[in-house]
Amino acid sequence: MPVLLLASHGTRSAAGLATTRRLVAAVRAARPSVDVDLCFLDVLSPSLGAALDRLGAVDVVVVPLLLSAGYHVSTDIPRTVAGRPTARVAEHLGPDPLIVEAVADRLRQVSDGSRSVLLAAVESSRESAQKEVRTAAARLEARLGRAVSLLPLDGDVRSELAARPAPVAVATYLLAEGDFLDKVRTAAEGLAAVAEPIDSHPALVRLVLSRYDEVVSAS
Repeated sequence: MPVLLLASHGTRSAAGLATTRRLVAAVRAARPSVDVDLCFLDVLSPSLGAALDRLGAVDVVVVPLLLSAGYHVSTDIPRTVAGRPTARVAEHLGPDPLIVEAVADRLRQVSDGSRSVLLAAVESSRESAQKEVRTAAARLEARLGRAVSLLPLDGDVRSELAARPAPVAVATYLLAEGDFLDKVRTAAEGLAAVAEPIDSHPALVRLVLSRYDEVVSAS
């Protein structure tokens, strides 16, 4: 079977890296017959290129641990993989229904359903990524049966939360711990309940393996 190479964005947050490593461990445990490896697209090493160089002529399926079709999905990963006949790239993760399932489950851990809901997601200048975030919000709204608004993280998050009728809950369209989630938690203190990131949720593990299987079965 091809190696499953998980391509994470990378973070300087120790907690964020620990989150990613938990996911790798969960994927390995769920599919012990497959070699699972990890690389990073920014900040940390090994890089995607270095990981592929190390694996050499071994068949590899790269699964991007990315929720939106931003720069890494559309440009960086394809450019790095180009010219490597043994490496294939799976679809990125969002806004798959399994991601929405995980986000909703994390939200239920902090909200009894009576709170108004905002979805915290990383902004992108690319329309493709923005559209996917809007789709995720719409799918979460349908799953919860109540309105979901997007919470922009590039502005005054606390003012945005304060303007909402209480009580408020923040769902997190984020894979791991890190600066973005820290910003939300600080801004939400005393104003809103903030859900945990997706982390190594079983639905995410199933999705990662599904992305891998789609590529393997197509070969």
